[in-house]
Amino acid sequence: MSDHKKVVIGQISSPHGIKGWLKVVSYTDPLENIITYKNVLINKNDEEILFEIEDYTISGKTIRIKLAGIDDRNMSEELSKAQILIDRKDLPEISDDHYYWNDLLGFNIKNTDQTDLGRLQSFFETGSNDVMVAVRKNKQRILIPFINNEVVKSVDLDSKEIIVKWSEIE
Repeated sequence: MSDHKKVVIGQISSPHGIKGWLKVVSYTDPLENIITYKNVLINKNDEEILFEIEDYTISGKTIRIKLAGIDDRNMSEELSKAQILIDRKDLPEISDDHYYWNDLLGFNIKNTDQTDLGRLQSFFETGSNDVMVAVRKNKQRILIPFINNEVVKSVDLDSKEIIVKWSEIE
């Protein structure tokens, strides 16, 4: 995967207080991993600005950050609804049998008998495993559990193809 790619790791939801703090929604797993990045890009109106995370607080699922240079409520209000991004190269290394969802979106999914099951549109978590949402040419959606070795037999990053052993229940 290209290291020049940007990855969205969260979104600023709203200002918090009068000193420039921001409430954020984290897309990382676990949620608090968003604050492990010292520098982040804030994308507002297609303009990306580099900021340093100066401080943070976590209370349950609520995460607040203080960005260097954002020192009052007016400045923080300007960043409301902005995306928080990092460079793809800054993501932690993962083992060969684990994948970042973002890297697999758009891949073709085929059954072991080469039957086309569709294109990977999205994922969602169920608690026990992740589930792929594949969309066929006729726009029909099918759900396939992402269970390495059991259901997912191979992932080819070069050909952008996922081979699964999955029988559909019609």
